[in-house]
Amino acid sequence: MSLQFYDGSQFWKSPSEYKPGQRVTEEKRTEIESLLNVELPATYIQLMEQQNGGELLYRYVLFEDGDAAIIPYFHELELKSGVGLSSVFIEELGLPNDLIMLTGDFHSWLALDYRHGKKEPSVLYLSEDDPASGVWNEHLIANTFDDFLKQLFKKEG
Repeated sequence: MSLQFYDGSQFWKSPSEYKPGQRVTEEKRTEIESLLNVELPATYIQLMEQQNGGELLYRYVLFEDGDAAIIPYFHELELKSGVGLSSVFIEELGLPNDLIMLTGDFHSWLALDYRHGKKEPSVLYLSEDDPASGVWNEHLIANTFDDFLKQLFKKEG
């Protein structure tokens, strides 16, 4: 088995069972950034303009210790669903403020981390340490979204 890293082409899995959101327009992007009070990474916006959420073709990322995480999909970029619900997830799960939740399942999340400024967020993977305690483990995946993309891979063979 070999690992094939994302090279900038064919980001979204097709066909897919995940139904993307409606097309991302400049107006929608501006509304969402205003709601979230951040500037989203340009490359992230470009991917969401291609397809507003869905399954990733390159769905794995390695941690420094050699463990891998699965990033199956990105939530749609919408005001009342998907990424627009980041503050609801943060409050409900006791996660740190200033995160934008790109995907998750209530036990693990991929997030843009804006705790150090409103531009150029780092990318975190958060995993629930113990459901009863409300403690979350934070794994820095990359200092920028573009660096995160370079770490995504799929398994071949």
